[in-house]
Amino acid sequence: MRIFFLAQRVPFPPDRGDKITTANEVRHLARSHEVHVFCLADGPEDAAQAEPLRRIVASVTAVPVAAWPARLRATGALLAGRSLTVAMLDEAPLRRAVAAAAEAMPPDLIFVYSSNVAQHALGLDGLPRIMQFADLDSRKFADLGNRARWPMRLIYALEGRRLLAWERRIAHAFSHSLLCTEAEVADFRALIPGVPVSCVGNGVDLDYFVPGIAEPEEDLLVFTGVMDYSANVDAMVWFCAEVLPRLRTRRPAVRLAIVGSRPNAAVRALGSLAGVTVTGRVPDVRPWIGRAAVFVAPLRLARGIQNKVLEAMASGVPVVASTAAWSGTGLASGDGIVPAGDAETFAARVTELLEDPARRAQLGARGRAAMERDFTWAAQLARLDAVIAQVAAR
Repeated sequence: MRIFFLAQRVPFPPDRGDKITTANEVRHLARSHEVHVFCLADGPEDAAQAEPLRRIVASVTAVPVAAWPARLRATGALLAGRSLTVAMLDEAPLRRAVAAAAEAMPPDLIFVYSSNVAQHALGLDGLPRIMQFADLDSRKFADLGNRARWPMRLIYALEGRRLLAWERRIAHAFSHSLLCTEAEVADFRALIPGVPVSCVGNGVDLDYFVPGIAEPEEDLLVFTGVMDYSANVDAMVWFCAEVLPRLRTRRPAVRLAIVGSRPNAAVRALGSLAGVTVTGRVPDVRPWIGRAAVFVAPLRLARGIQNKVLEAMASGVPVVASTAAWSGTGLASGDGIVPAGDAETFAARVTELLEDPARRAQLGARGRAAMERDFTWAAQLARLDAVIAQVAAR
C-alpha cells in the first residue's frame, strides 16, 4: 500500500512527545508499505533529521516553518476568526507538494498526525484519510484559558472554541479518527458525535528504557521534557513554588533536576533556587531518570498519555503524578504510579516514598511490569494496523 504520512514535525528521532509516536509509526508502516513522509520542519535541527529518515521510507518532503510569516499568519487569523495554531502551520509549499505527489503517484491512504496539518490533505477528497488527533488540542487551550490572566485568558478561550470547530470539520471530512486514550475517545464522542473513532495509545521502548541504567540517589527528584512547552513550564513553575517548599520542611536535602531541551526564561530562572538544576538538552535522558529516587510529573495541563511517565516507569522508577497525568495511563494507583491532586498531597506522597526505599523499589518494579503488560509498541501498532485495514477495505 502507498501511504502519505503527514506530520507537524520531522518524525525522527523519537526524542519528544509527538516524535516518539510518529517515529515509531513511520518505522512500523515502512516495513510493510511504501511510505512517503510530508512534514513541517521546526527549525534547522529538526530539518536535518529528514536525511536519516530517508533511509527508512520511500521519500521525505520537509518544509521549514518560517517564524515571522507564521506569526503574521497567526495575527491575521486572530482578526479573521480562524485558529491561530492552524494558521501558523499553513505553509503553502507543503500543501502544493502533497497535491503534486498525489497527482503523480496517487496514494492508497493518507495518514495525518496533528489536526494542525490536516489542512494540507483537505483537498484530496475521495481518498481514504485517517486523522490522528493524539489528543484534542481544543481542550488544552480551554484548560489554558481557565488558568491564564487577561488578555491571554481571552485569546486561549477563543483558540479553544475555534480549534473545536476545526476538529469537528476535520473529523467529518476524514474516514477515521484516532485518539490515544479511552478518556479522550469519550470526550471526542461527546464533542464530535457520529464519526468513526478508535483508540491507539502510546507505547514505550522497553529495550531502551530499562531498570538499572544508573544508581538511584537519595532525595533526588527528576522531571524530563521539552522545556519551552507551556504544559511543562507550568508544571515546573508550580512545583517549585508550591510543592518544593513543603518538601523542604520535611526533607531539607531534597533536590530537583529539570532535564530537557530549550528551557525558556521562566525555567532557567528556577535554576537559581537552592537544590534545583536545569540541565538544558542532554545527550541521553536515561541516566538522569535512573538516578531519580522519585520521578515527578506535576502536569496541570496534561491530556492523553505522557511519554515521560511511561519512560520513567519502564526504567523502574516510581512516579508521583498529578491527577491529570496519572489518569492518562489508565493504571490503578500504586501500579508504579501514585496520583496527587494538590500541592500538599503531592509533597506528602513524594515524602512517603523518599522515606521508604523498600516501597520505592516495589513501586518501581510494579511500574515496569505494567509497561510490559500494557504499553508495548507492538500492541499499540497492531491496533493501528487494524484501523488501516478497516479504512482501506471501505
